[in-house]
Amino acid sequence: MKLVVSEINHYWVHFQAGRTGNNLIYPRIIIKCYHDDDYVLQASFYPDNKSLPDNYYDVNSKLVYLRYQLSMYDSIIDILRNEKPIYFSYSEKSKLGYIRTGKEPIGEGENDADFQ
Repeated sequence: MKLVVSEINHYWVHFQAGRTGNNLIYPRIIIKCYHDDDYVLQASFYPDNKSLPDNYYDVNSKLVYLRYQLSMYDSIIDILRNEKPIYFSYSEKSKLGYIRTGKEPIGEGENDADFQ
């Protein structure tokens, strides 16, 4: 079983437009996440009324694909914009992954120790 873990310190957002067809489901938004210059994670956001494709790890490119409902976009972009450090993890066995903040003191507000 492989556990993939990395810090995210850059991101790029792509909003997709266009027709999806009756049987095709495309993500409406993609966030490409990087650790320095390495592309390590693609978070894809699908319409809430559609089932999600499985999360996936591409062993050749060493890229993790996490799939979310579109309603999760605001929460995820918020932590990418406002928190530091940010990490992700993915388990090949369970196909579960997450994006998370680093350990932070309660009630830190604008006084984040990582930014001082």
